[in-house]
Order: sequence, then structure tokens, then C-alpha cells
Amino acid sequence: MRSCLQFGWILLLVACLNGCGPKDITFMAIGDVPYHLPEDFERFERLIQQINGEGPALTLHVGDIKSGSTPCSDAYFEKIKGYFDTFDQPLVYTPGDNEWTDCHREACGSFEPEERLDKLRQLFFATPQSQGKNPMPLERQNSLEGFEKFPENARWQMAGVTFGTLHVIGSNNNFKLDSAALNDEFYERELANNFWLKQLFEQARETDSRGLVLVLHAGLNYNSRDERNGHASFVHLLREEVMAYGKPVLLLYGDNHRFMIDQPLRDDTGRTLTNFTAVQVFGDRDMHAVRIQVSPENPHLFLIDPFYVAGN
Repeated sequence: MRSCLQFGWILLLVACLNGCGPKDITFMAIGDVPYHLPEDFERFERLIQQINGEGPALTLHVGDIKSGSTPCSDAYFEKIKGYFDTFDQPLVYTPGDNEWTDCHREACGSFEPEERLDKLRQLFFATPQSQGKNPMPLERQNSLEGFEKFPENARWQMAGVTFGTLHVIGSNNNFKLDSAALNDEFYERELANNFWLKQLFEQARETDSRGLVLVLHAGLNYNSRDERNGHASFVHLLREEVMAYGKPVLLLYGDNHRFMIDQPLRDDTGRTLTNFTAVQVFGDRDMHAVRIQVSPENPHLFLIDPFYVAGN
């Protein structure tokens, strides 16, 4: 009897080793859509429908829910939120520059940019959960003392991987080069983003995550430490954290509307940091998605493929 029980426990242990750990998942990344109105609404609906047909664990929108020359109205923001809630599975969104920094333009409605940012925060980030028909819980940065203004920065765990969004955007991250300009918004958000980036790496280490996924909008300038580069301090910190972490780090971003996979970070000797991969999603006229599979059998952890939407 004892040997049978022991054999049963061995079978259970083998089963757990094969299937009780973190599950492999597939998720989608999109961004910089919809741009061209009203014709892009039909194409956006087709994108959502085909993503829903694939049944990913979640979808990430890396920002720019409109072009830089279309209205930044409440009605438009609410329409996009309605679209987000037609995704069958959770959708996590981080802002781009077009939906607030560029809203001062006449074609966008001559809005005050920071007022539009407040509206985005109230509409899309008011609760500690994602968008989508079946939202999932998120930990938002505004739950931490001193960072109450930043609900858009979020983190969560899935399939043994740490995920996090960061409000780092195009348009030089809203850092104004005019000597007379006030950059209070930029410096405050820069402090919040750099703190949150450290927190994400710390959480990944504490939970022994298999890897880390970072989600932001900007096409980062990795090579300039110039004080006029609105991404300089973030990139410097990112490089330090990636080198110290050692495990796979995937950065998903938009901004330049072209699907691209790159390894742009270098160590002190100029060698490529092979544990860091940056993926730019489709956008603008190319309304497709990027499909990412978390696969522990892959030494780089993430399998990355374009997901072309028929008809788009």
C-alpha cells in the first residue's frame, strides 16, 4: 500500500512539473489607431473582431487613439472607450501624445493639453481594472502615496511574467525646448515614470518572474544623453535596470507606425544587451496587430509575430 501511495505522489509531482507552473499565454499589441476618420472605424471594428476570434489572454494598446489632426473631444474619447469595451478579453491602454499633448492644435479643437490629460485619466483610468468585456484587476501607481496623479501607470502579473505600463510619449515626451516654456508637467511625470520603472524591475525580481514586459508609447531615442532629449533619463535608467536584471525584457511601443523588432540597448563595451528586445507595433494605415507568445522553451521567452488582419 505504501509503495502505491508513493508512486501516486510521484505521478502527481511529475504532472505538476509538466503543468502546474505558469501557463503559456498569447497576447496582442496594437497602437496608433484609429487615425483616419470616419473610414478607420470600420477597419478598427474588423481588427477587434479578428483579435476576438483569436482569443488572446489580453490586448495592449500602446497609445495614440487618434491622429494628431483630429478632434480631442469628449465624444471621441467616449467612442474609443466604447470600442475598448468590445474586446472579449482584457484590454490595457497607455496614453500616447496625440490624445493630449497635440490637442492645442486648431484641427484638434484648440484644447488645453493638460485638461485633456485630466479627461483621459478620469475616463480610462478611474478604476483599478483594465478595459474590455471581462476586465482584470490592475495595481495603479496612484495607489501609492505621492503618486496620486498617475493612475495610467499600471502593473500586473500573468503567466509568471511581470507587466507594466509607463506614460512615456512621443513629441519629445512633452518636454518643451522653448526657453520660456514651463515644463512642470514633464518633470513631475518623469519622476513618476522613473520611480515606476524601478518598481517594475523590483517586483519582477521579488516574484522571480520569468521576464518583464514594458508598455509605453514613445519611439525612444536610445543614443542621446542631450539635456534636450525628453527620454534621456528614462533610457539611462532602463539600460541600468536591464543590465542588472539579466532575464528577458520586452518593450512594446508605437509612435512611428511600422512593425519592427530591434535590440537597441548596449552595455558599457558597446555590445548588444541580448536580454532586451523592443517591438514597435503597426499603426496609421497599417491596422494590424503584433502577436506575442510567452514560451519558456524559447531562451528569449517571447515569440513575436505579425498578426495581419484580412481586409485591412
